[in-house]
Amino acid sequence: MSHMAGTQDSGRMDGEELALRFSYITNTLRFCGPVEAQDAFLRYLSKKDNAPEVKAAVHRFEGLYPYLHAIAEKAVRTLLDHDVTEAYWLGNSLLDGFNKQDMAAIIEHLARRGLPLSLAEKLIADLPEGFVPHHDFNVLYVGVGNTTGSVPSTLQNMENCRISWGRVVDVLKNIVLVRARPLIEHEGLLALGTEETRTAIYLDAMLPDVAVGDIVALHWGMACMKLDERQLKNLSHYAGKVLDTVNALRAKPCPTDATV
Repeated sequence: MSHMAGTQDSGRMDGEELALRFSYITNTLRFCGPVEAQDAFLRYLSKKDNAPEVKAAVHRFEGLYPYLHAIAEKAVRTLLDHDVTEAYWLGNSLLDGFNKQDMAAIIEHLARRGLPLSLAEKLIADLPEGFVPHHDFNVLYVGVGNTTGSVPSTLQNMENCRISWGRVVDVLKNIVLVRARPLIEHEGLLALGTEETRTAIYLDAMLPDVAVGDIVALHWGMACMKLDERQLKNLSHYAGKVLDTVNALRAKPCPTDATV
């Protein structure tokens, strides 16, 4: 069956499936969410008969839920509405109405779910305008692992956790080789480096017909879904918006640098 990269996925996918595709790998790695989420997610992929169980599991993901809740509330949508989950993981226009106060409220919510209060207070104090509640905000500004304490917030873990993308150049059994640009740090600023070949795992249940030339979204070394042109454009735009805002903060001189 011929298809554009991502057409089959984006045309048939509901919000529950979109949410679990990106959450599955971090749950299996025991970074976040309840232990039973993994089995619930796999069942939903194959049978689509346990949506309440998936929703209950998502509620217990320490970092994910505050973002979905905020996006859904502002958009007057349900928590696992497709556009709500897509906004957080990939980006879409539902993110455009968020301001500094909205982002501060999300950080406060994260603090009630595990983010150290002292860190939350500092993040809110330093918060500029320009951020949106995209997953990369949680990775690059709040800090990967800071809400759950599961991993240190290093450059490598930021690269692993951010939603990146790559073009498939080879398909093996449950492994794809992709060409993708890594997150790098140069003179204190973050950027996307030169394209390189990397390995990613995938599940047949998620990517049964993945093929050379497909563009796939990557999260913690896993190819989660194929992206169509609209999704890729949105991911590049909103991830770039977060990256630019983080770099503007990094480029600002510290108060101690000022001449007194």
